[in-house]
Amino acid sequence: MSSRSSSLRRQPTQSRAEATLKAIREACLKILEEEGLKRLTTNRIAEVAGVSIGSLYQYYADKHAIAADICNELLTAELSEVRRIDQHTLSIVANSLEEMIAFFVREYIARHQRLYSKLKSFYLEMHWHYNFEDYVHRRHPRKLKAVEWLPTALEQHRNSIGVSDLNLAATLVVNMIEGTLHATLDHNAELIFDPAFEREMVAMILSYLKFADRVTQPL
Repeated sequence: MSSRSSSLRRQPTQSRAEATLKAIREACLKILEEEGLKRLTTNRIAEVAGVSIGSLYQYYADKHAIAADICNELLTAELSEVRRIDQHTLSIVANSLEEMIAFFVREYIARHQRLYSKLKSFYLEMHWHYNFEDYVHRRHPRKLKAVEWLPTALEQHRNSIGVSDLNLAATLVVNMIEGTLHATLDHNAELIFDPAFEREMVAMILSYLKFADRVTQPL
């Protein structure tokens, strides 16, 4: 995820400037909601926001920069959820491999659902460029990324999994989730709201973790 400083051309220094940025972000969301992506231009955003196009360009290079700032704002709001998610994850790690993976997958999917619901089809143009964990890590450098804490979590279920290299397994699990989500957003975005999508992804990951050692390698 891009930091806010990279999405803005200049930082607001007064409350009036913050109000201008808020009006621009809200106008962008309003146009996407009521008029659609084709009507989303910087001129239209400025018009709906009630600001001059010059004022808009003081802060944003283009509409993608505005969307980036919106994503940052949305994800900033989600930072309050990080502690809750971490605490819940830790509480279920030792209980059940199935429960841990199901919760892990659910949180990944839910985050994309929220951003897609807010930004509509515009999110489909930009989802590959955003990484929530990188964004959180910049705000909380001590927080481990999933590929860093997942090997330790898997170690607690060593007797019920069939993978031997837990670091590699963690990387593959995260890539399965992220890759599947991004590919689905590209080709059939509404599928991420289907409960079967979540169930099948959980089944795919658990099958890999539990039965990887049973696969016969071709000669």
